[in-house]
Amino acid sequence: MSLPIALVIEAGVIALAVLLLFAVRRVASGPLLREPTRGTPMIMMVSTAFAVLLAFITIAAFQTYNGAKGGARSEAVATLEMFRTAALFPAADRDTLRADFACYGRSVASLEWVTMRDGRRSPVTEGWISAYRDRFTQLGLGSPREQLGFQELLTEARNRTDGRRERLTEATPSVPLALWIVLVLGGSVAIGLQLSMADRRERRVIQAALIAGVAAIVTAGLLLVYFLDHPYQQHLGSIKPAEMRQTLAMMNQQSPGLHLPCDQSGRPAG
Repeated sequence: MSLPIALVIEAGVIALAVLLLFAVRRVASGPLLREPTRGTPMIMMVSTAFAVLLAFITIAAFQTYNGAKGGARSEAVATLEMFRTAALFPAADRDTLRADFACYGRSVASLEWVTMRDGRRSPVTEGWISAYRDRFTQLGLGSPREQLGFQELLTEARNRTDGRRERLTEATPSVPLALWIVLVLGGSVAIGLQLSMADRRERRVIQAALIAGVAAIVTAGLLLVYFLDHPYQQHLGSIKPAEMRQTLAMMNQQSPGLHLPCDQSGRPAG
């Protein structure tokens, strides 16, 4: 969901709430709640319950967002360290490993970041993982330098796997449908209770401002939960593959003439 769509939803809910207020004022001959003090406890209970639930789910959604960002960062750092560790091997093995690592990074930044929006992995990225793992089995470990390099590669490969797993896990929304139903229902009830305060004796502008404020806060809270629970969607504040792109730039600086068996998006070259 993009920012313009979010703004349209926000404005639409506010406009609908204000129009409902004007409709109630026009139809009702008097205030719906003739004794406001009787409805105050109910309004406070609903408002407090909705606020507490919204805060709890927002924190949970923020953990999803933060986990996705942390996983992407760990993956990028581990990929760069694998690229650097490859320098401990002979030139042929070094360049072959580095080429696989660079193509893996390209496929993550260009292809898998798109498939994650649907909660899917990229088969191209999986292919590069299989490729460099096959290289591992072909490495010669005749010297202590190569043995140390291989141990480092295995450690960083494990870190890369953990980071990617966390990134992919957080691509799936963590807020279930049942909670969304409760949130929307709670917000609707909170706005509806404000309609019960409609009174022709009050100025339209004042009552419209009050219900517009409630509608704005409720809608903004729901949109915030959605944004945090979908960290890779195309919206303001979404997580971009910035760390992996920075890793690719550093790889290019360290090995500017390295021949890569893939295009800019990470797909294997024909």
